[in-house]
Amino acid sequence: METGVVIVGTGLIAKFHEEAVAGIPGLKVVAKLRRGADLDAALSAPGVGLCLVANASGAHDLPVLAAARHRVPVLVEKPIAITTARVDAMVRACAETATPLGCIFQTRWSEPFRDLQARVASGELGRLTYASIQVPWWRADEYYTGSDWHGTKAMDGGGALINQAIHMVDWLVALMPPVADVKAFAGTLAHPMEAEDTVSAAIRFEGGALGSVYATTASYPGRPRRIEITGTKGTVVVEDAAHGSSHAAAIPCEQHRACIAAFMESVRGGAPYPIDGAEARKSVDLVERIYRSAQA
Repeated sequence: METGVVIVGTGLIAKFHEEAVAGIPGLKVVAKLRRGADLDAALSAPGVGLCLVANASGAHDLPVLAAARHRVPVLVEKPIAITTARVDAMVRACAETATPLGCIFQTRWSEPFRDLQARVASGELGRLTYASIQVPWWRADEYYTGSDWHGTKAMDGGGALINQAIHMVDWLVALMPPVADVKAFAGTLAHPMEAEDTVSAAIRFEGGALGSVYATTASYPGRPRRIEITGTKGTVVVEDAAHGSSHAAAIPCEQHRACIAAFMESVRGGAPYPIDGAEARKSVDLVERIYRSAQA
């Protein structure tokens, strides 16, 4: 019998989810909802066993809390929420009803991430001394003016850092020790938007390693995103082909598919899903601390 999937959201990312689900045996999309309308009815329908949350980042709370009420496993697009307080409320609600909760950071299923993760974990790089991420992307003004939530603090949580750079922030917090201190600056330098389009931060990790974060949508025409981790025995640099200037619709859905399949495997008793609520909170915490420092 197929497991019914409810998708919350009707935008581009929701279409990725639908395409990804179509390639996973045993899953079938049974409802696609806009902004949580009719959510309780959809989640209580017979056979529903997964809720995928793909609406605006600032509106993730409602479907997650509804899924917890109905005890339907829920998998949320990145970032899981726009503040740590909201993440904590989600985690608490799901824990109280024993509802599986996960976050989609699909690039963790990429070969470059897994290779870098293995090399750091093995100690091959020696004592870690520095790590940096760079996301020097470009977005035309229409990206912001043509959306009712991109680049807004209420629904996007911020700008270039929490939206475009969040995957690299996730890599950083997954691979490095916890962050001990942050000093940051942010500015809205090139776009008609509420939140920042450029941010730069210096970081000190527990144990002494230093680091930096650079994220922007004001670097024409856009360059590859990059992560560097270096230590006393070696250095690894990873760049990808994404320049952040092409339309997001061109992104393939295979990694989303792998992510969703891994979550469902964990729900059915398989290996634990690697990005639960507590793990997803780490990237939101660092973003929040960078924004707080930049506003000081």
